[in-house]
Amino acid sequence: MLFSRANVFQPIDRRWGRQRVVDFVEAHPEAALGALLEPTTEVEVHLLPRIVADIKQPVYFITGQQDSIMESKYVHHLASFHPMFQSGISVIEIPNCGHLAMVEQPTAIATQLRSILCRS
Repeated sequence: MLFSRANVFQPIDRRWGRQRVVDFVEAHPEAALGALLEPTTEVEVHLLPRIVADIKQPVYFITGQQDSIMESKYVHHLASFHPMFQSGISVIEIPNCGHLAMVEQPTAIATQLRSILCRS
């Protein structure tokens, strides 16, 4: 039950919470630490704006408005380094959503992306 409420704005389905527990318990410790800690060192984090600026294709950043791990203001800041940012459509904010938007609000994400694709 804890994992169905952690890092989300609204509790997610218990099967997703259960899957998060399974993933957590079965994770290989060294791999998990490497995947989470290595790309979030100060040096790596400071490289992100340059990486984003060098991306030539369209990029869309998705953020939950209630994300307490990567707040929307930081997502907007990172997105601002991409040339497409000035168009105003590169950041998609999902209301009533925490850090796990793809699990918590999949329909909202699909609707937003469908809208973007229709405009293209």
